[in-house]
Amino acid sequence: MKTVTPELREDSEARNLLMSHSKLTPKSTKRIMKGKELKKHLRITQLYGKRPKAKKYSEKELDLPILNETVNPGAIKRKGKKGKKFIPDGDDVTMNRLIRQVNDDKDKVSESKLEKSKRLEEIRELRKKEIDRKDQRKKDELEVVKDELRSKASLARSVRRKNAKLKRQGDESVANDDDEKNKKKKVSFA
Repeated sequence: MKTVTPELREDSEARNLLMSHSKLTPKSTKRIMKGKELKKHLRITQLYGKRPKAKKYSEKELDLPILNETVNPGAIKRKGKKGKKFIPDGDDVTMNRLIRQVNDDKDKVSESKLEKSKRLEEIRELRKKEIDRKDQRKKDELEVVKDELRSKASLARSVRRKNAKLKRQGDESVANDDDEKNKKKKVSFA
């Protein structure tokens, strides 16, 4: 009598192949809910609806720098203001400073160290004046805002005082009316 035996029992190579490739079909990443968990999920979705999936941003959208990459210093993208900075017409200090700086760069003629240091000192002085003026402008703006806030606060305070005064006068007039009512002669019929 002939018996049929599976290959896996007799052939060790086939058994080893199957052992090493036991997971030929990939396991699904989606979790299957059962029982109470499923009921709870269905109840919540029925009440509140499905949760919107969080948006996944690509690397381009996030603008992340690429790691381990050399950066060419000439190719740095500048962020912020682009373009020319215009100077107001009455700004003589800034104009003088800019003209002196440009002339200093253009006229690189051989000159004594004393002359050069004088020129640089003039430029420094003009820069200091410019910075002082900017600081003064900022302080003035701040003072204007402070004054506005103070005036608003004092206005509100005076309105509150006025309302309180009117309320007190109203209370006094009500009390006076009560007194007048009490002073009226009453006539009773028997």
